[in-house]
Amino acid sequence: MQASMSTDYPLPTPMDLHKELRRIIDAKLLNPVFQPIVALANPRILGYEALIRGPENSPLHYPDALFATARQSRLSAVLEFACREVSCVRFAELCLPGKLFLNMSPISFTDSQYRDGVTREILQRVGLSAERIVFELTESQPLDETELLRAASIHFQRQGFAIALDDLGAGYSGLRVWSELGPDYVKIDRHFIAGIDRDPVKREFVRAMLDIAHRMGNKAIAEGIETAEELSTLIAMGVEYAQGYFIARPQLQPPAELPAHVLPLCRTRPSLHQDSFVRKVGEILVDAQTVAPRVPAAEVVKLFRSDVRLACVPIVDGDRPLGMVSRAELLNVFAHRFAHELYAAKPIRDFISPLSVIVEIDTELKALGQIMTEDPQQNLSVDFIVCEQGRYRGVGKVRNLLRCITEEKLRVARHSNPLTQLPGNVPLYEWIDHLLIEQQPFVAAYCDINHFKPFNDYFGYSLGDEVILAMSRLLVSAIDQRQDFIGHVGGDDFVVVFRSSDWLMRCEQLMAAFTQVYCQLVPADQQVYWSQDRQGRRQIYGPLTLAIGCVVPEVGSCKTHHQIAQLLAEAKHAAKRQEVSQVFVSRRRRPLILPG
Repeated sequence: MQASMSTDYPLPTPMDLHKELRRIIDAKLLNPVFQPIVALANPRILGYEALIRGPENSPLHYPDALFATARQSRLSAVLEFACREVSCVRFAELCLPGKLFLNMSPISFTDSQYRDGVTREILQRVGLSAERIVFELTESQPLDETELLRAASIHFQRQGFAIALDDLGAGYSGLRVWSELGPDYVKIDRHFIAGIDRDPVKREFVRAMLDIAHRMGNKAIAEGIETAEELSTLIAMGVEYAQGYFIARPQLQPPAELPAHVLPLCRTRPSLHQDSFVRKVGEILVDAQTVAPRVPAAEVVKLFRSDVRLACVPIVDGDRPLGMVSRAELLNVFAHRFAHELYAAKPIRDFISPLSVIVEIDTELKALGQIMTEDPQQNLSVDFIVCEQGRYRGVGKVRNLLRCITEEKLRVARHSNPLTQLPGNVPLYEWIDHLLIEQQPFVAAYCDINHFKPFNDYFGYSLGDEVILAMSRLLVSAIDQRQDFIGHVGGDDFVVVFRSSDWLMRCEQLMAAFTQVYCQLVPADQQVYWSQDRQGRRQIYGPLTLAIGCVVPEVGSCKTHHQIAQLLAEAKHAAKRQEVSQVFVSRRRRPLILPG
């Protein structure tokens, strides 16, 4: 059998492979392919990882053979230089958006040649800025010289490059390198991503990595995502950046926009705030001195020199904003010899910064923050202009924007459930009180799993958490996120505030979906079991069921969330009375008036 499989062509020798590698490098026959990395919170493409292939008819076509030959031939550094050059050139030719992630080995990372402007020369030649490049440190071999690695990282970051740590959790140094390197991005190894929707242990590891990354100010990227279920689970866990074959495979000409099949999954991310709780740009609006577009540039130079605190001024024509003039940019122009003679009389509109940001007053702060901080060319020292229906209203300070976003993240973290990441009691109460004050009609639904405690005692907390997470995902899918709100009030208890008119149908669909998912989680031969009730008595239990108690409050009669909670408690108990899956709609619409 083996004889029939033989080939007339001899296998290449190490010398043959060495010559082939030299030919590929010298003739620039390396082919870069690009795989998108997407942002999930405000769905869009963050950037692309450049991966390398050799010529298709070459024994070094695949990267494993290519880089193995380079190591054996002691040409790793030469190959990395060549890969970097062709990747930058092709990335610029394709006019791809966002950042370019370039792989780099630890030993090459600390090579002084890499820190002496070679990459910057390539970027200048192809028209890319350093801020668009992320050096992705691949941990393929042990590296004991962490001080040298850290010094190299600091050097690159000072030059404007970003640093990413690849395969987090799978390398030699792992947490030590992470703590000492201070990267801008960490990429969670695909070992922890594969099958994460079915593996609670992997979810715990990823949660821990996300928590550390957020505390250190790193952006975490989940890589190796291959199924919709993996991506949905990661979205529910709060992962903000993702990469993998399910999103898009590496391609010679990758998509320049978010793939259509990914966007619906991004929309299932739990919304932690609604309407009035979404903070808008108008909250941080301040007045600022404006300058007319025809004012001579020399006058604005005097203005900047008379007030060292003034970083920029808005140029406004009547009530129409044209853009910002940056102090640093303008004074840099006038610092050159003969600049005053050349530019003093020119109108200031000629010096408007090309990176000026003009936003509407009702723009969400979170969305604006992502745009400002993730645009590699954006100058964060320049304030942004705020307008209303195109008319100038004032400016927003970037420092105020970032402070508000930080405060909001801390608030969300304090008041969200650590298991499901859904809002807890405080945001739920605030939302209900808001609707009552505004006298906006709504339906409140209390969702509770019947006999969950005996189930948890018998099967253990791991499977119990699986059921709760499955329930949270079903709820997120069941609501209209444009107007409905979910609160996880503890354990297996959830409250949904519906404003969608088809709320009853959504509840019935949720109940049916819960039964289906439960049958997938628990085998049929284990769905009947003995466990203890709340009084400690052993009794037999069957499959879990879902009770949903609904209230349609009379908003004119109910004043606070306490009264809604009273109505919900009655509806919940009525729904649980039959101990089967059912939706109970209470006829009581106003709270009881207690005597006295």
